[in-house]
Amino acid sequence: MFEPTILPALISMGLLLKYWRQVKDQQIILGFLFFAVTMGLFTQYWGITGLHLFTGGVVIWPVLVLLLGDRFPWPLAYPLTFIGTLIPDLYGAGIAADWQSGWFYEVGGAGFQDGMFLVPLEALIAAAVLNKFGIFMRRRGYFSRRVNIDKDAYPKDLDRRAR
Repeated sequence: MFEPTILPALISMGLLLKYWRQVKDQQIILGFLFFAVTMGLFTQYWGITGLHLFTGGVVIWPVLVLLLGDRFPWPLAYPLTFIGTLIPDLYGAGIAADWQSGWFYEVGGAGFQDGMFLVPLEALIAAAVLNKFGIFMRRRGYFSRRVNIDKDAYPKDLDRRAR
């Protein structure tokens, strides 16, 4: 039952142990993780082909990597997306167990084609690409935390603020 989950879990544990201390805003990241898990829980449904859920981590973590830059290491997109997918997946298995009045064993072990492996990998690739794009844009002055205005924003450098 858990064979497809072991490799992503080990990768996630290693990346979390290595990069978690580099996160500057840990409470904010945990809040977004809670949001991603909640989104997965509320958007999941059982169809004829199995459990379907929207994994918010595919969108949330790469965008945070883009916006936060060095305050959020991009390799953390993998474990955080994995956690955000694992919890709703286990909850969905519990729902199926309740329907069957027994434990839900598995669909057949999707292995490397399973969402537990591919979805975090897609988030990691998107985070790596957006990290490079963020570095490129920061060199040109975008996403800067400081505002550098040498001249007034109004024509002819006139200060038109209320006095």
